[in-house]
Amino acid sequence: MAEELTTEDRLARLRELISSARSMPMSASCVVNRSEVLAAIDDLATNLPTEIDEAKAVIEDSKSRVTAGEAEAARIISEANEHALEQAGHSAQVRYAEERAEKIISDAEADAEELRREVDMFIDSRMAGFESVLAKTASQVRTARHRLAERNGVIDDDEDQRVRATELPSLD
Repeated sequence: MAEELTTEDRLARLRELISSARSMPMSASCVVNRSEVLAAIDDLATNLPTEIDEAKAVIEDSKSRVTAGEAEAARIISEANEHALEQAGHSAQVRYAEERAEKIISDAEADAEELRREVDMFIDSRMAGFESVLAKTASQVRTARHRLAERNGVIDDDEDQRVRATELPSLD
C-alpha cells in the first residue's frame, strides 16, 4: 500500500514541477504543464482539510483529557474535604487531614495546569505548522500566477498593482 503524502510532500512536488519546468530563453520565466500544476494544487486543496480535521480531532481529544483531569481533581478535592470533616474531632488528625488535602489540591491543580500548558503548546505548534504551510502555498500560487501573467503579457501597471493589493501579508 502506498504511503499517504503529507502537505509538505505535496508542496515539495508542486515546487519541483515549477523548478524543473523548461526555462524561457533570456528570461526568468518558465513553461509549466498546466494540468500537472493544477492537479498538484487540487491535490493540496483536497487533502489539506483532512489534515486540519485530524488536528482538530487531536485538539478535541486534548480538551477532553483536560476536562477529565479537572473532574478528577474536583473529585479528589471533594474526597479530601469529606475526609477532613470526618477527622475534625481529633486535632492531630485534623491537622494531618488539612495538610494532606492542601497537598492533594496543590498536586491536582499543578497537574491540571501542566496538562493545559502541554495542550496549548501542542495546539500552538500544529497551528504554526498550518500557518507556515498555508503561507508557503499562497506565496507559491501567487508567484506562479504572476509569472504566467507576465509570460502572457497580461500584466500592466494597473494589473501589477491589483495583484499586489490582493497579496496576503507576510508572516515574517
